[in-house]
Amino acid sequence: MIYAIRDEKESNEKLVLRYKKLFFQSRIITKLRSERYVTKKPTKRKRREQAMVRGQYRYLWSKVYF
Repeated sequence: MIYAIRDEKESNEKLVLRYKKLFFQSRIITKLRSERYVTKKPTKRKRREQAMVRGQYRYLWSKVYF
């Protein structure tokens, strides 16, 4: 849980900005967004296909730089 305690002579706008900064730095929002929808784990076939595609891209990029 994120806390932002108001300091003396601090405006509400500054408090909200400080809270938002702490909230986004804690990376809670990324976890919430990733858990928003339930997704199935990829099947063995799908993982193999993705690995082959990654291999092709790695091969192409290695040719570009060397």
